[in-house]
Amino acid sequence: MGCLSGIVNFILYIVNIVFLIVGILLIVLGSIMLSDLSHINSTGDVTDTNTIPICVTVLGGLIFVVSFFGCYGIFRQSVCMTGAYTSMVFVLFILQLVLTCWVFVNRSAFLGDMSNLVNLLWNSQDYNAMGVLEETFGCCGDTGYTNYNNIGLSVPGTCCGYLDRQATCNTPSVYQSRPGCSAKFEEFWNDNMDIIRWSGLGLCIFDLLVFLIAGALTNCMRSQNAGRQVYA
Repeated sequence: MGCLSGIVNFILYIVNIVFLIVGILLIVLGSIMLSDLSHINSTGDVTDTNTIPICVTVLGGLIFVVSFFGCYGIFRQSVCMTGAYTSMVFVLFILQLVLTCWVFVNRSAFLGDMSNLVNLLWNSQDYNAMGVLEETFGCCGDTGYTNYNNIGLSVPGTCCGYLDRQATCNTPSVYQSRPGCSAKFEEFWNDNMDIIRWSGLGLCIFDLLVFLIAGALTNCMRSQNAGRQVYA
């Protein structure tokens, strides 16, 4: 039993070290994104370009805190810290399960939100973000190239495959054949929805296994500490 407990300790310790590093990397990535996007201000009241970097930073912070409790508790063989880690893993499991179930059940609502996100970017005149979408997904405008003509703007270079948005599109057939970014963005999430849903379910199963192992390890530590006190 002592050998098995040692193996479990080692596996959990390595897992938490990995997630500790992941948490730090996410915090750094979110901070860099916040720094890079700080000069971009959305003219609309709804769209905030800092939302995604903030979410990445908060997620990294949560992963860092939970992993720290796990690493410290296992290293020090602390029942209190390991128990707190077990509780936090259970909370993460519940949150992950709720989010995964929501994605499974509300597929059409999720896809609609992704399409509306592009509409919000266009309505807020965040053309820098639109340029990124046009470069990445090979699209043009919100619903098509005519969106630019309707507001008196020339079709940007990103609608023709140029990295420079200020470049001139000399081949109308290129941007005329490109779909709108709202439809293209929704299509991207629709094509990858199965990967997202099953990956989320896999993470839920992983969280559940970690919770069960951590709970068993906490009980083992508690029993060992009680045995030492009785022996003393």
